[in-house]
Amino acid sequence: MNIREEQEKREHLIFSPYASFSDESRGRDRDEEPCPMRTIYQRDRDRIIHCKTFRRLKHKTQVFLAPEGDHYRTRLTHTLEVAQIARSIARALNLNEDLTEAIALGQWDRGKSLVSTAYFMMTIIFLPLCLLLELFIPFVEWALFLNVSEIYNTEIQKVMSVLVLCFCLQMIINVLSSVIAAFQKVALSSVFPVIGNFFSLIVIYLFTKLYPPSLLRLAVVISVMPILVGVVASVILFSSQFKKVAPSFKLIDRMYIKDLFSLGLRFFIIQIQVVVIFQTTNILISNLSGSNDVTSYNIAYKYIGIGLMVYNIILAPLWPAFTDAYTRKDYAWMRSMYSKMIKVYLSSVISIVFMVLVSPFVYELWIGDKAEISFLMTILVAVYVVLNSWDSLQVMILNGIGAVKLQVYVTMIGLICHIPLSLGIGNYIGGYGVVISMIIITLIYLSFFTVQVRKILNNKANGIWIK
Repeated sequence: MNIREEQEKREHLIFSPYASFSDESRGRDRDEEPCPMRTIYQRDRDRIIHCKTFRRLKHKTQVFLAPEGDHYRTRLTHTLEVAQIARSIARALNLNEDLTEAIALGQWDRGKSLVSTAYFMMTIIFLPLCLLLELFIPFVEWALFLNVSEIYNTEIQKVMSVLVLCFCLQMIINVLSSVIAAFQKVALSSVFPVIGNFFSLIVIYLFTKLYPPSLLRLAVVISVMPILVGVVASVILFSSQFKKVAPSFKLIDRMYIKDLFSLGLRFFIIQIQVVVIFQTTNILISNLSGSNDVTSYNIAYKYIGIGLMVYNIILAPLWPAFTDAYTRKDYAWMRSMYSKMIKVYLSSVISIVFMVLVSPFVYELWIGDKAEISFLMTILVAVYVVLNSWDSLQVMILNGIGAVKLQVYVTMIGLICHIPLSLGIGNYIGGYGVVISMIIITLIYLSFFTVQVRKILNNKANGIWIK
């Protein structure tokens, strides 16, 4: 009897009847000769400890970038701490410590199950929604609603069908962004829109040379290209660096469906509110005052948005960073980061004020006399962008912490009120009323969310403020 067999025999004398015994394992995907010294679970643990993937945890954290001090908790130290706690629990319950530690060191099966279930949940939510909206689209007189000639009605219906289909598919594909954020590679997901826009621009240029102008072709290119980029990125990433959490139909777990559905439904309501406010803006402005004001709004919005580029880049990694910090109850770090982001925000606001003041000169150089951008529209867009950027900071923190229940209730205000409020104000002042409606609703949002964030960061939140 060799050393391994002696250990296996000892397990049956010491372990609880509920433990997993090494000699009763069903084996591994690839057949291998038993080790004469180590049990099969000890071998699993050793493989994890000695693999390159485990060593890569050394210089990574959820919060700090490239920490050099001795007192930072890296992913490596955190994993070892979790493994030690798991081993202590297993010892107290007379379970197999080696198996427990191996599971604690590499819980990739649970990750694969969560990712697989998330894709499944997003599919069963958005495919029926897509079908419902596609059936509804033909019953709307889009030309009349958009205040354009009746001859465009059929083409606009086709465009709306394409946009709805692509929106629902994009929501399913966006699960990849959450996976990337979990691996602390937020910058990677931000590259996808850039790639999509680049290829869209190339295809649109080729179409202008090969085909007559077509609104439907334009909609297809702009909407489909990000989806193609997302699909290609998913195939590449899930077959390479994210292979350990690659989705599989076999790993869909009903145990996670309830929690994922509840959380997914909340984010779905929030996302629908975003669609209502942002995607209907052009439609409402066109309905109230014509296509010229749509052009004016879009040019002003793109111009003012330049002033927040740095702010938005810094904002992107906050979600996973606050998730980790809140899990560790590191309120000091969260308050410090919040203060720093306020300073970045204020500097961005100053740049926007300057951009508004010089906007007439910029528009003259940029577009000349091809379009007329009113100074009032620029001011209103700037006010909205400033308020929305502050709101985005609060929302990013709340999403990272997971306190989204209040957010669902508050965003229902925008979901219900934006369109009637825009039409009501717009009947008196035209397209400006739509932007004013966005400003009013954003003011309501940030009032609630700022109070909620401050309560949480000061560890004084309770009830709905922390749910």
